[in-house]
Amino acid sequence: MRENGRSMVEMLGVLAIIGVLSVGAISGYSKAMMKYKLNKFSESMNLLINNALQTSKSLPKSTVDGEWISHAEIMYKLGLIPDGIKYTNGQDYMYDVFNNAIWVYAYPTFYGIGYRFNSKNEIRDICHALVNIYKENHDQLRRVATEQFTLTDDGKEENKIVSDGLYGDSYCTDNNRCLRNLTLADIDKLCDNCAENSTMCRFYATWK
Repeated sequence: MRENGRSMVEMLGVLAIIGVLSVGAISGYSKAMMKYKLNKFSESMNLLINNALQTSKSLPKSTVDGEWISHAEIMYKLGLIPDGIKYTNGQDYMYDVFNNAIWVYAYPTFYGIGYRFNSKNEIRDICHALVNIYKENHDQLRRVATEQFTLTDDGKEENKIVSDGLYGDSYCTDNNRCLRNLTLADIDKLCDNCAENSTMCRFYATWK
């Protein structure tokens, strides 16, 4: 008598095909989401940096040597924090779509914006986008640098390594690397250092 239905081997084959298709779909979805987040990140960070550059010089500087003040709350009240960046009133820090910390600040002699990678996830892609945003503003920035460090068990920073600076138009000389002349290889090296040689990494851009 002939039996209807599929054999176990056939069912396993079908399940294997479904599994492969599911993995491909998940991978494609993850890549699409990352691309969306990077686009959102680039758009919001570029706007935040431009807002900071245009308004910070009318805002106060720190009056204590070696100490900084945050401009986050002032920028929030002025409506200068774009969509895609989260801020809680009264805090010094903002957070992007990757939940990495951002702060706009002023020392007694200069202004700046800081960015901290809270994990190693997708550092290279985010770092590339960030460097390209800074490069677009090479005519207004003084210096861009990374600071790599590790954390002790009690949360203290140690083994800090500050990268060689990349300089804006008014500060780049024969002895300084110019931000406007950065090549893709330069960006790769900078971002690889941040991704591979530390447990945490901060990125700074400063201007007068």
